[in-house]
Amino acid sequence: MKTHLRKQNMQKSLETPTQKIKSLQEIEEILGADRSIGLKIVQCHGVFDLLHPGHIRHFRTAKEQGDKLIITITPDRFVNKGPGRPVFTEALRLEAIAALQDVDYVVLNDSPDAVSIIKKIKPSIYVKGNEYSDHGSDITGKISEEAKAVESVGGKIFYTDDIVFSSSSLLNRYFDNIPPEVTRFLNSLKATYTDKDIIKKIESLTNLNVLVIGDAIIDEYQFVSPLGQSGKGLHMAARCLEKEIYLGGSLIIANHIAQFTPNVTLLTALGKDCPHMNFIRQNLDPSIKTKFTYLDDTTTLTKKRYVLKDGKTLSKLFECYSGQDEALEPRQTFEIIQFLQENAHKYDLVLVCDFGNEFTNPQIIDAIADLPNFLALNTQTNSGNRGYNVVTNYRRADFISLNEPEFRLAAHDKRSSLEGIAADICQIMTCKNISITRGVDGVFSYTSDGNSMQIPAFATNSVDRIGAGDAFLSLCSLCLANHYSPALSNFIGSIAAAMSVQMVGNQESIKKTSLCKFITRLMK
Repeated sequence: MKTHLRKQNMQKSLETPTQKIKSLQEIEEILGADRSIGLKIVQCHGVFDLLHPGHIRHFRTAKEQGDKLIITITPDRFVNKGPGRPVFTEALRLEAIAALQDVDYVVLNDSPDAVSIIKKIKPSIYVKGNEYSDHGSDITGKISEEAKAVESVGGKIFYTDDIVFSSSSLLNRYFDNIPPEVTRFLNSLKATYTDKDIIKKIESLTNLNVLVIGDAIIDEYQFVSPLGQSGKGLHMAARCLEKEIYLGGSLIIANHIAQFTPNVTLLTALGKDCPHMNFIRQNLDPSIKTKFTYLDDTTTLTKKRYVLKDGKTLSKLFECYSGQDEALEPRQTFEIIQFLQENAHKYDLVLVCDFGNEFTNPQIIDAIADLPNFLALNTQTNSGNRGYNVVTNYRRADFISLNEPEFRLAAHDKRSSLEGIAADICQIMTCKNISITRGVDGVFSYTSDGNSMQIPAFATNSVDRIGAGDAFLSLCSLCLANHYSPALSNFIGSIAAAMSVQMVGNQESIKKTSLCKFITRLMK
């Protein structure tokens, strides 16, 4: 065995760093052979965005626990640590770690967590830093899942006890990867809150009872590859690739909120002829209580977008709407109003997401305005309702969230200051809080006592902006309804929006653990 190991070490010394970088398939074959001759496999996993002395000593200690040290790293698309992260691409991170003498192989993970790759590597020893030894203090809960995965393959966890550096803290402090406006805002927030304070506030949202009211939408993405101009016309031809379907409208908003409180009721209408009925039921969070009204002779509104896919870049070509705006029958309107009047006392927050598809008709709008609950309101402007669906259709709200064009359209004012328009809307609708989302310019927040602030955008890279406003609305509404300050509420909502724009459409809801992790890294 010693002779064999010497040969292995000689062979390894001849390898270049790039030869140490292996695919999942390659590493499974290599490690299968190594295990068959009794070699002990050691695994470390992480992002390793900034390689520092703490990592070097961590890897050295890990290598001492066995014969082969495998480092698995998180790919760029799953790094959720704040604006500008990762600083170094996955290719550079792989190359840097492969250059270390103690490392035998480096592998790029293909999922957002370590569980699946642990089951493929099957380490005898899985090495983590001592800061993870208390599983209860890990806000993500991932270390407990990793421990179970390691145990399932017959391995053990070893915790290194050495100096600890934080890559996030070092990058935030010494690298210019965070825009100055973000740094200024974070410094002002840190004067009042620590990351632990904010996490505790987020955990407290679980006590809220929430009613979500609004239009149900299905978002369909048909990805295409261009073929060029048609030979029989001036139009472009494209080849259809894969198709993806996501929940949209009130459906995804209810799902977002259900990640933070188990007490969510969804009030909406679905078309009886909807081909996506099973998809809706299977993908709504199981904790959500539903009150569905069914519309005859129509389908649930489906927005089908044709999307040009060129590597990691997405370009929407055009979209088609399926399903007509169908007015509720008088009987259905009566039943919805009756439900609101009989059940309003159960809810701390009533969130209305009005997409202008006629679910919230004038009678229901009046009934909503009469409710005593904290009322959060969004009225979306889109291609099918431009000019008709404005926030001033409602008599009152405690919180209004709109993008800037929607806000100016409601005020019929193209040029006045946002602060001046917000003051007018607050007075007209007796509203306490207004948030105006402005894309890369962040969020403008205004309160009825005349205070305003600018919250910067926390995403430096955007994959798809669809759904960002819904994510912001969901989290900011929860926080304001729980009496958190406008600064903190808009910050948490903005983080949710930043997470949303880093995925295609509404691929998944905003998870509490991911949100908390994002905030923790940003506040270091």
